[in-house]
Amino acid sequence: MEGDLEAMADSAHERSGPYLFVCYAHDQRDLVVQEIGWLREQGFEVWFDEAIDAGQRWSEDLAIAIEGCAAMLFFMCPRSLSSRYCLDEIHFALECGRPIVPVEIEPSELTPGLRLSLGGTHRIFMHRMSAPEFRRKLASGLRSAMTGRKPPDRGAVAPAANHAPPPGPVFPERWRPVAFGVFAALVAFIAMLAIGP
Repeated sequence: MEGDLEAMADSAHERSGPYLFVCYAHDQRDLVVQEIGWLREQGFEVWFDEAIDAGQRWSEDLAIAIEGCAAMLFFMCPRSLSSRYCLDEIHFALECGRPIVPVEIEPSELTPGLRLSLGGTHRIFMHRMSAPEFRRKLASGLRSAMTGRKPPDRGAVAPAANHAPPPGPVFPERWRPVAFGVFAALVAFIAMLAIGP
């Protein structure tokens, strides 16, 4: 396991494309490293804190890694939710506008601050799913987050890949507020005429 961990850490320095930043509690490291290995097999580039060399400034490296990531994968459990380091990483990712994909590995309750920040974010409940179902949802959620798309709702029809414009002329979006204002003024003027002097 330790050799695999070092190989993963070394390859994190050689990222060439969009990558995931992984936030987790260190007592869950074995589980997290296993999932990172699977994600890499699926073609995801992954950065996690084992890639920081001894003697480097952790806060600088973490901040740079979060700023550069396409999305954050947050392995959520009571320990990660009470970890100052995890909370700092999450808040910084939110500040940088990075999408966060929360994975609940154990039943967990969000703090009021995280409920405010992440309450609307769909969680993946690893502890309630079979491994194949979890991994399918994880890969789909991460791909959506990394490309800036929201995953489709259950039962929702996925939008067509080819977005053809609607037939006929389309009113430019930037003029819609102006047109609405003119229309409202016209309605008010007609109403005043109807009332009379």
